[in-house]
Amino acid sequence: MLTRRAVHDGNGVWRKPDFYGPEHGSAFQLASVVAAYPSRPPYPEAVFDRLSRLLPGTPCVVLDLGCGTGAMAHRLTDIVERVDALDISASKVEAGKRLPGGDDPRLRWMVGRAEDAPLDPPYSLVTAAASLH
Repeated sequence: MLTRRAVHDGNGVWRKPDFYGPEHGSAFQLASVVAAYPSRPPYPEAVFDRLSRLLPGTPCVVLDLGCGTGAMAHRLTDIVERVDALDISASKVEAGKRLPGGDDPRLRWMVGRAEDAPLDPPYSLVTAAASLH
């Protein structure tokens, strides 16, 4: 049975709902989805103004979970020391690297899951913009 909410296992751990399984998320890795990313509207400037106010002093390192092609990550490089951009889709990460600014040395691209990616904390901020499909 699919549950529409997280389930507590009784040991202090919340398990994600079954409908967030890999078979459902894999639809967002299709070539046609990646090809459509340039048509997505950009994030409003107000988003970055708000995020910049949340940041502490320097150095600031941000983790962008589910970065896709890096719409958030690219813009964050203007206001932080480094952005670790993580996505499970290699094709989205490769597309992001090819975009203008995708080779910025402040942008560290990673392919994998947050649970086992080679992260390099501490992070001043973690974003998960439009990644919670």
